[in-house]
Amino acid sequence: MVLTLALRVPASEITNSVHITTNLVFSLHGWKTIGPQSQFNSNEEIVWGLIGTSTNNIGYRHFPSGNFNFHLFAENGKEVVKTKTGIALTDTPLKPTEADIVYRRYPSNSVDNKGGEYRKLFRPDDIFVITNKGVYELEVQMRLCVIMTNGAPDLKAMINWRNVFPHGYPYVTNFGVLTSPPLRVKVIKN
Repeated sequence: MVLTLALRVPASEITNSVHITTNLVFSLHGWKTIGPQSQFNSNEEIVWGLIGTSTNNIGYRHFPSGNFNFHLFAENGKEVVKTKTGIALTDTPLKPTEADIVYRRYPSNSVDNKGGEYRKLFRPDDIFVITNKGVYELEVQMRLCVIMTNGAPDLKAMINWRNVFPHGYPYVTNFGVLTSPPLRVKVIKN
């Protein structure tokens, strides 16, 4: 196994709410808080949230693994090494096959602007080898499996959430990997 360390330019803009597409917003939340947060303690449980921007249900699927790409950077811009668990969580997902969709290997879901999806992501202390006290920058990207046309999300097909379920067979070969822009939050190690 080869580990590579990246160097990041310090003082990136903190952004804890990004559009994955025009109709889906990704953000990070605390376990007991309402709304996106821009700062977390390293021993705090972080929850990811996904919500639609319209009253229509937006359909998508999750990958069995590799739904997220994430990195933690120290104040000097050096990337913090991931634990074995952290490395396993960032595996690059594969484009689903027709069998993956038909046999529901990629769980389907839908959200709208009234009801989002919120799930546990991780505690930074469990995912990164954070040895020094200080302020760090966590960068996270979400990956979803969505209906695509010509390499771009097919928003019209996504709005009919039934298309992501097995009876949406006309789209079974059109699913692809959609990656969000990175969002950035602060992580504090006390």
